[in-house]
Amino acid sequence: QHMLNAIKYSTSLWPLVVSAYQKTVTNEKEKVALEAFLIVLLAINSTYSLAWDITMDWGMMQNTCAGGSIVDAKSHSSCAHSVLRPKLRYGAPTSIGILIVDMILRYSWVLRFWESDLFPNADTYILCTQFLEAIRRSLWNLLRVEWEHIKQNRGKEEKTTIDVEMIEQKPFLAPASRSMSPVDRKPKSLQHKQRS
Repeated sequence: QHMLNAIKYSTSLWPLVVSAYQKTVTNEKEKVALEAFLIVLLAINSTYSLAWDITMDWGMMQNTCAGGSIVDAKSHSSCAHSVLRPKLRYGAPTSIGILIVDMILRYSWVLRFWESDLFPNADTYILCTQFLEAIRRSLWNLLRVEWEHIKQNRGKEEKTTIDVEMIEQKPFLAPASRSMSPVDRKPKSLQHKQRS
């Protein structure tokens, strides 16, 4: 998992390197080739990061709606809960809305194709994309904190269940018999002599 996470961050590094190098190139043909290569890298990074957001950061889409579900079907209030996650504290509509917005904003870099039509200059384009990224991260954080909270509570519930099972399965131990004193262990005839 750590290796996969490192790969995710490395996919965001290469577009920056290619983009920085592209600004130093003067040959138009090379610029066009680098632009195509940059688009491929951005698409890979956005797709990989989106899949990581959904499955790893949010714990979603790890079950199926019909058959093979990891969680008991009784905990699913709808197919959306089954596909996304059995527990959705913000509700299915809100969670789906955040997922769709995150997916759209992950590909906000496509605005570069209409940069000259939508923005007066490059600085405005950069400011707009950074603002959209801030919105995306805020929404991402909602589901990330929710999933972390669910995992923490799950760990506590599992520990409580294990403790209860151990208590229920613990065999009944009869109280220890009273140990006899040295006087009681002596034969009755000796005890009678000592008393007389």
